[in-house]
Amino acid sequence: MTDRIPVTVLSGSLGAGKTTLLNHLLSTAGDRDIAVLVNDMGDVNVDADLIAEASEVDVEGVTELSNGCICCELQDDLETAVVRLANERSFDALVVESSGISEPAPVARLFTTESRAAARYRV
Repeated sequence: MTDRIPVTVLSGSLGAGKTTLLNHLLSTAGDRDIAVLVNDMGDVNVDADLIAEASEVDVEGVTELSNGCICCELQDDLETAVVRLANERSFDALVVESSGISEPAPVARLFTTESRAAARYRV
């Protein structure tokens, strides 16, 4: 299926520079529209706020999953969110920024094994 949406899973430990890299990607995207899904463990998604404040581009495409980890307890929420985004399809690529404590393998596996998300995205 060649019309699958490209997705990048951005992962790393706390303070590794994930949000800085994401802001760089957004500011150098050119004419590409990049949707962003940001996961934070707290009630308030600090990374989503930082992206919105630091980015020079329109970040209406930022979706937040807070108060849990997308590699485990929010896995179903992650799948629902990315499928909803794919159905709306007003972007060229998706970047999923996981929490600094998330394991990247379960997040990436969502897009590589049989799932509703894997049918719509390619890593």
